[in-house]
Amino acid sequence: MRELSCFSDGSVSVAAASVSGRGALDRSLQAATTSVYRAVLSSGKEMLVRVTWTRSAAGAAGVAVAFDDGDSASSAAAAGSRQVLLQKKRGSRTLVTGAGTAVGVHWDTAEAKYPSGPSATPEPERDYGLAVVADAELALLLGDGAAARELSRRLGLGLGAAVPRGAALVSRREQLLGAGAAHVTRCRFREGGDEHEVAVHACRGGDGLLRVSIDGEKVAEVRRVGWGFRGNRAAVLADGEVVDVMWDVHDWWFGGRGGGNAGAGAQFMVKARAEKEGRLWMADDTAARGQSPGGFFLHVQCYRR
Repeated sequence: MRELSCFSDGSVSVAAASVSGRGALDRSLQAATTSVYRAVLSSGKEMLVRVTWTRSAAGAAGVAVAFDDGDSASSAAAAGSRQVLLQKKRGSRTLVTGAGTAVGVHWDTAEAKYPSGPSATPEPERDYGLAVVADAELALLLGDGAAARELSRRLGLGLGAAVPRGAALVSRREQLLGAGAAHVTRCRFREGGDEHEVAVHACRGGDGLLRVSIDGEKVAEVRRVGWGFRGNRAAVLADGEVVDVMWDVHDWWFGGRGGGNAGAGAQFMVKARAEKEGRLWMADDTAARGQSPGGFFLHVQCYRR
């Protein structure tokens, strides 16, 4: 794994706000994971599907699905009106988006199996199914096991790849409420690419220590967090993937020292560079224009209790 270069720290705080949002985790939740998929229908229409899995402090699981299909009224209020909270463990819901897309959401989490542990993701591991149909066309299919097979049978779908052709995972945000900033997750930075393990860790003892590792190899480290609470690095992974690693732990580090805000927590971002992209993506105004950058984007937020 080879480190490339360091860029201006001013872009780091902008990154989270522009792409993943800086909203704090609901304190009634222990964890939340939001995955954003881009689905392309046969008509050429593009739709972003946001699937949010949650786990409450009491251990109860939840899931919500939201849509963005290019409706010009893309305000926060309009976006909220297109969210579907799946309150039962199985069922179907239909709606029409602001852009006129007829959407059906079908799900079955009655027998879903979830990873264990206080820092585990709230997303089920197996035995669940979730499908989104847009304009009578499959836009997204997630899950495996008997639940996914039965859901596919009822909808008359094939049992091929979990994500239909034309749909791709473009970003993922994982939020965790705990005593410290430490988390391990797995992701693919490119569709069809290798799966990588991403580990983030921040320690408050002494001058503090911050570290980000990918596949066990350190890609970023700060030994005096009070001076390096924001920053970024670029690294080349063993498979040739180039990623930008960014962090902003200002609120987490200073939150308990003189009235700082601990609500935003410690933020870690890993962004895969798009093909032929030769510089840090925040060096241009793509995110400033409210557009998603090319390449997969992982955003991890850890909050103190």
